[in-house]
Amino acid sequence: MRTFDRNADPVEFSRMVTLTDGVFAIALTLLVLDLVAIPAQAPDAPLSEILVTAIPSFFAFAISVAVVGTYYHSHHEYVSMLKKIDGGLRGLTITFLGFIALIPFAQSLLSNRVEEALAFVLYAIVLGCASVIEALMLWHAHRRGLLREPLRGRTAWIQVLRHGLPIVLLFSSAGFTFLIGAWTVLFWCALWPLDSILSRLERQNLKIPEGR
Repeated sequence: MRTFDRNADPVEFSRMVTLTDGVFAIALTLLVLDLVAIPAQAPDAPLSEILVTAIPSFFAFAISVAVVGTYYHSHHEYVSMLKKIDGGLRGLTITFLGFIALIPFAQSLLSNRVEEALAFVLYAIVLGCASVIEALMLWHAHRRGLLREPLRGRTAWIQVLRHGLPIVLLFSSAGFTFLIGAWTVLFWCALWPLDSILSRLERQNLKIPEGR
């Protein structure tokens, strides 16, 4: 399988980065469409009533912006770890971006059907699948020698936790939705502080010699 080096083939490498940035930018833009349509749904109603009615939409929007931002930050860190790319990684990246592109659709379901557990289940499944593909991308890059530095020791375990915990939490939340309803969002909110803590541990670990 042909590989493209970051330094030797900058154009091919830049194409993947540009595609990724473009999909994330479009996904963020589409998230606001549910909010734009709110005033037109009840043009004669008082503004205060419209805003109260739109609370689920603002709620879904805030969650989705945080989710897309978290995935973008994680992917940005991942790309900085890459030395090369190959066809397999490009295929996984396109699959990953496909699930990112589905987030606005999942948000729309959540904001318009907030009383239905299935809307939360579908949202969690979309995010869970994105996390699975993200983990596969890291595994593929490690196995194929595409990373600047191979994963080993504490760094490897931290990466396993960073990619494994979201998968467990998201798919668990899909099952718990039928028991706890909208409180399943707490599972999703736990992702951000956990990832922040693990990211900090990883940065600290990089400053410590592996043998110590």
